[in-house]
Amino acid sequence: MDASEVILRFLLAAALGALIGLERQIAHGENSKAFAGLRTFALYSAWGAGAGFLGDEIGSVAFAVAAAGFVSLLVAEYLFIARGGDRGTTTEAAAFAAFVIGVLVWAEYEVPALALAVGVAALLRSKVWLHGLVGRFTDEDLRAFLRFGVLTAVILPLVPDRNMGPFDAINPFEIWLMVVFVAGIGLAGYVTLRALGPKGLAPTGLLGGMVSSTAVTLSFSRMSRRSPEVTESLAAGILGASGLMYARVLIESFVVEPDLGRRLVVPLAALFAGVVGTALVMWWRSTRHDEVDSGLKVRNPVTITSALQFGALYGAVVFVAKALIDNVSQTSLSAVGAISGINDVDAMTLAAANFVRDGTVPVGTGAQAVMAAVVVNTVVKAGLAMVLGTKALGIRVAAVLGPAAAGGVVAWVLL
Repeated sequence: MDASEVILRFLLAAALGALIGLERQIAHGENSKAFAGLRTFALYSAWGAGAGFLGDEIGSVAFAVAAAGFVSLLVAEYLFIARGGDRGTTTEAAAFAAFVIGVLVWAEYEVPALALAVGVAALLRSKVWLHGLVGRFTDEDLRAFLRFGVLTAVILPLVPDRNMGPFDAINPFEIWLMVVFVAGIGLAGYVTLRALGPKGLAPTGLLGGMVSSTAVTLSFSRMSRRSPEVTESLAAGILGASGLMYARVLIESFVVEPDLGRRLVVPLAALFAGVVGTALVMWWRSTRHDEVDSGLKVRNPVTITSALQFGALYGAVVFVAKALIDNVSQTSLSAVGAISGINDVDAMTLAAANFVRDGTVPVGTGAQAVMAAVVVNTVVKAGLAMVLGTKALGIRVAAVLGPAAAGGVVAWVLL
């Protein structure tokens, strides 16, 4: 390696370290207790490149000595600063990252080094936002994340993966896998809702639909009686949540059995576009009310009780459907879908997708069963809005979900 290439690597390492140091210097401002800024971090990364140089030229012992010297410097500086009352280790950790960046540059991993430098600087700069984000979550939310980890990483591998029971209809592993899948979708929606907060009735309803469109419909319908002046926004929220149900069904279908997803994509995409498009129009017309707190109380969807409940529902749907298919006819699957849709569309969607994947039913029969659940669920939400909400809310929601249900019936016939 010639001298010019060595110099270029040291300069690149110093420049990337200076990026982190610039953030630290701006963050600390005129704080004299801050021990490291732009120049210091540039030297830290150059030190990392120098350690890599010594390792290549002299040996691993030289690299270890250089790294140990750097760690000793960080420890000494931390102890000095800690005497002033600042016991945080963020800057020290960033300094070590700068050292690693220098090593990466020397090892010719320039792209990872750049990514690490930008990532560290962005992470450091987002302190206020991250603290605000964490403040939106509670201890119960943390327990829910851990419960999801238990459902996924602890329980799932222990569940037997074999068919059992009458008609060989029950596969515990498959049931629990579907539990994890649905819980993951709900948790993603819940985290999004908690992270963004109540940014308005319609967006909150849309995000809440990722967790439970039924919960949004119930909450907003009741709210319409307390706050009739925001009926337009509430209707937009209900329609947004209901429309998102179609997208959720489509995603679940594609993930489990792509052929089923492809069969459903046209009708469900049309329903999604129509319902959510109308919701957006209503939201646009009601933007003057968006400062109103939605009052939506969506529970964290990941609990052992909810997991067991969905597992039992999914198992029951699969068992009844398999019994009817074996003893009556494949078309009876749509009847099961319609009954399931009164309470939940996920169980029927996943069951039908698994039946199609396993060759138990043709893709058209599975698609009809899913559409039956979707149609009934759509009608149920329209009914909830009309019964629990004001007349104005019920009319707005039913005027959109009614035609959507009719379109679903037409799709069921054509499928």
